Formats: sequence, C-alpha cells, structure tokens
Amino acid sequence: MKNDIDNKTRAQIPERCRIGFQRYTVVKGDTLEKIAKRFNVTVGFLIVENPHIKDPNKLSPGDVLCVPIQPPPGVGRIPESCPIGYEKYTIKSGDSFSKIAQNIGVPIDLLIWNNPHIPDPNIIFPGDVLCIPVPLKLPSCNLLKPINPSMQNTFGSAMVQKQQNGQHLLVITGVNLPNPSLLGNYDGYDGFVGIAGIGGYGFQLTPVSIEEGLWIGSLIIFPILSSGNQVYIIPSNSEVSVPSKPILEGMLK
Repeated sequence: MKNDIDNKTRAQIPERCRIGFQRYTVVKGDTLEKIAKRFNVTVGFLIVENPHIKDPNKLSPGDVLCVPIQPPPGVGRIPESCPIGYEKYTIKSGDSFSKIAQNIGVPIDLLIWNNPHIPDPNIIFPGDVLCIPVPLKLPSCNLLKPINPSMQNTFGSAMVQKQQNGQHLLVITGVNLPNPSLLGNYDGYDGFVGIAGIGGYGFQLTPVSIEEGLWIGSLIIFPILSSGNQVYIIPSNSEVSVPSKPILEGMLK
C-alpha cells in the first residue's frame, strides 16, 4: 500500500487540460516519441502542452499527459470547398503541415490560410482533409485575353519559371495595349496575380513601345503560384490612386 501511495505522490499530473485535449495516463513502455506518434503530433508539441513534465526523457507509469482528443475512426474534418487552383488531400498517419508544405514546395502559411477548418495546424489526424495548391507545370505560359470584346486585337501572356533558389519568376506581357491615357486618368499599366488566402501581388509594367502597345514586367516571389491563379493587366496611375478595372485576364495552368 505504501508503494502505491508513493507512486501516486510522485506521478506528474496537470491541473487541467485545455479545451480539445484529454488526459492520457502513461503506461509501462511509453515514451514521449511513442505517444506523439499515437496522437499524430510532434514531440515538441507534447512538451509545450505538458509543462508539468519536468524531464520529457523520463516518463513513469502513472504520469498524466494532455493529448489532443482524436475524432472517431473514419471521421475527419473536411472543408466545404477548396479555392480555385486547389485540390483536396487526405491526411495520413505521420503527416504534418510542415511536411506537406515541404513536399509540395509552398510556405506553410499558405496552407494555414487556406484551411481555416483546421483551427490548430499543430493538431491534425488521419482522415482530415486539407486544401493544397495544384502545382504548376513549369515553365508555364498562359494567354491573357481582353475582357472587353471591342479590344479583340489586344492580348497578353503570363509566364512562370522556377529560379535556381526555388522562387517563382512571373513575367507578364501586354501586346497592342492602347495608350493608357485613352482609358482615363492613367499613365501606365500594372500586372496583378491573385492568390487564394493572400489576396495577390501587383507590380508595374514597363513600356517597351507605347506606339505598338508593348508593355512588360516581372515579379520574383516565393513559390506560392499554383494552377488556377488569376492574372490581370490593369490601367494605373503612377502618381495618384485611381480606381480601375482589368482589361486583360487569364489563368495560370
């Protein structure tokens, strides 16, 4: 009886576990690595969630950890839909946001932004479903078409290449663009690419020949471009902010 009392006294037990977590009692043979694998989290995550464990390398039977509550087998968190250019990916045992982001070559923040149905990216379970970007087949060259049918002779292109450092180079070209001043209080054109979860990036195009309507510009960004991203050429004013609408549009594929 005395030994039982001593064991209970020595057991490391948290005061409470936060919402979404349950108590797990350590049994003989358990290690933090084994428990982390069982609940599909990292060892570091368990250490942070269990500050009452003085030495993570020394667990004893009777110690209690706070671990994520797992959904019933076959029941995963599934998004209603994915953004354009994204596809559904079902989580497997051993997956993590960081591993998935690394495998498909995108920043982890992009996955977090586009998967709001997963409230804590550190806690995912087999059967959960994520929206992940459909990768571009690089190099990618895409046609930009006029939005207004009256500008049928105006067109452009959006080309994406992969740099040696892994970043994306986006080059937007406009051909037969009218002098921007003919469209309103404008003196130039901007290229713009829309990216789900971020909004997008805009950048100035440089006139190669205003008479021939040839404009070109480029942007180097993190490898976050994916199939389905919308690309536009928009009239702009370099000195003041003037509302404008795109004249050319296209989609990366």
